[in-house]
Amino acid sequence: MSGVVSTNFELLVARGRLGACITLLEEGLRSLRRTPYHRLLGRDFLSQTEGAAAYITDFYSAASARGRVAALYFEMNGFAVNTGRWYCDGFAYGKVGDVWELDWLSSWDFETDSPFVLEGMGPVREAFAELYGRGGQPLGVQLAGELAEHLVTARFMQLIDAAHRVARRRDRRLRGLPVLSTAHDWDTAHRTA
Repeated sequence: MSGVVSTNFELLVARGRLGACITLLEEGLRSLRRTPYHRLLGRDFLSQTEGAAAYITDFYSAASARGRVAALYFEMNGFAVNTGRWYCDGFAYGKVGDVWELDWLSSWDFETDSPFVLEGMGPVREAFAELYGRGGQPLGVQLAGELAEHLVTARFMQLIDAAHRVARRRDRRLRGLPVLSTAHDWDTAHRTA
């Protein structure tokens, strides 16, 4: 199942079908016997859309004052193992690369001074703290963990997408600007413009 989940995630996200990806992941999680990872169902980061929009706008203003900004990228921390606090950092680029080949994201021109803290998923963070990386777990728990990892990443992407939409309405300089998002060490990024 691992390859199937990752492949579907990559194809849906990279093709801009984030909503379909979230639906598929939630359906997959619901189909499994209940685990602590199921606390994720029905939860998202969208209550922070306004704050994230301000974070994007403020970062763009600071970065563009220092040079040309052709793209922004927001990366969630390695949340599965860093369960004490979930957050993201922002990076600005003078050139835009390919969404299918993300190596260019390792060479940014500017970065945020402080992280944006992601709130509202305390019970989900507890599930990862309790279960993630522990050996000897039943297959159903392992599968639920994999789906939950993908779903948290998708929910983060959803927040950045929604925040970018709000930010574009407030600051026309952000219209058409590619904004990418994913979690640390993930090979798939969501892109809005």
